[in-house]
Amino acid sequence: MKNFYFLLVLIPLLSCNSNEKTSDLENNWEPLWNGKDLTGWHSYLATPYNLKTDSVGNAIEPFGIDNDPLEVFKIVDDNDGKAIRISGVAWGMIYTEKDYHNYHLKLKVKWGNDMHPPREKGPRDSGLLYHGFGVPGATSFWMDSQELQIQNGDFGDYWPTGDVEIDVPSVPYKGNYFIYKEGADLRTYYFAEILNTAAEDSLAKRRVYKSTDAEKPLGEWNDVELIVFGDSSIHIVNGEIVMRLYNSRTMKDKTPLTSGKIVLQSEGAEVFYKDLFLKSIPEIPAEYK
Repeated sequence: MKNFYFLLVLIPLLSCNSNEKTSDLENNWEPLWNGKDLTGWHSYLATPYNLKTDSVGNAIEPFGIDNDPLEVFKIVDDNDGKAIRISGVAWGMIYTEKDYHNYHLKLKVKWGNDMHPPREKGPRDSGLLYHGFGVPGATSFWMDSQELQIQNGDFGDYWPTGDVEIDVPSVPYKGNYFIYKEGADLRTYYFAEILNTAAEDSLAKRRVYKSTDAEKPLGEWNDVELIVFGDSSIHIVNGEIVMRLYNSRTMKDKTPLTSGKIVLQSEGAEVFYKDLFLKSIPEIPAEYK
C-alpha cells in the first residue's frame, strides 16, 4: 500500500514537464529543437580554445561547417529530459536551417561548471543571436546578427555582430557605456570596428546594458524570451522585460533587417539549452506592448 501511495505522488511530478510541453503545442508554440538531435540545425566551429597556431607555429584551420570532432555540441540527459550541451572548447555556433520573422521565441538556459582558455577566468559567455545572415564564421566565428547576450551577470544585454545596427533608448552608464531606459532618446549601436573606430570607444558603441539583472543563481535554469516583430525586438529574462530595441538594419546600406537565422553561441564556457519553442505572431502581444 505504501508503494501505491508513493506512485500516486511520483506520477504527477514526472508528468509536469511533459504537461508543460503539451500546453505549449496546444497554444501554437512549435518546437525549434526536436529534443533528440540537431536535425534542422547546422554547426560552425573555429579552432579549439580560439588558437591561431599550434605549439610549433603552424596555422590551425577552423573545423568549419558541420564538423564537430570534439563534440562541442552534444545532446545530454538532464534531470527532466534532454538538453543541448555546448562545451565551449571551440568558439562557434549552431544555427537554424530556416530563417524566421515576426515571432516569439522562448528557451531555457543554465550554466555548467567547465570554463576554457582564453576565457577560463570568466565571465561565462554564450549568446542568443537573431536575424543571422551571411557566411558562417565570416564575423568573429559566428555570422552577421543581432545579439541577446547570455553571459553570467549580463543576461539581456545587446551586442551587434557584424554588418548590423539598431536603436535603443539608453542613457549614460559606466564610463563610456550606456544602459537601457524606457522612454530615453534613441541611440544607435553598431559593430564599430568595421568603421575603424578608435579602439577605446568601440565597445561603448556596441554594448547596451540591460535595465535590470533578472538572472537566476549559477546552475539554475533561466527562462529567456525574444519577441521580434518587423524591425523591433524585445529581450525578456525570467519574465522581466530588460530591453526594447528599434529599427534593426544592416549597417553598410541601412536595409531593414527583420528576419534571419536563430543562433546559439559557443564561447569558452559550458552551457545547456532546452525547451526551445517559437510562435509566429501577427503583432507584438498586448502584454508586451
